[in-house]
Amino acid sequence: MSRRHRRRVNASRPGSVRELLALPALLRVRWPCILAVMAVATVLYAGTLLTASPMPPSQVPAQLDAATHPPGG
Repeated sequence: MSRRHRRRVNASRPGSVRELLALPALLRVRWPCILAVMAVATVLYAGTLLTASPMPPSQVPAQLDAATHPPGG
């Protein structure tokens, strides 16, 4: 597909997602926003880890025949 046939996105449309995502940079609060999002994600992940049920105990594998599974392999 050639480049002539690509649609151009109208960036001047008010309320576009691009303007919304650029808002923290325009207000010069980019790093505080990044840190806030990271903090929220960390707290949510920590809460998930703390409230998750424990892993089930591992089961000991049955004794394998030495002829089908040689030692070390």
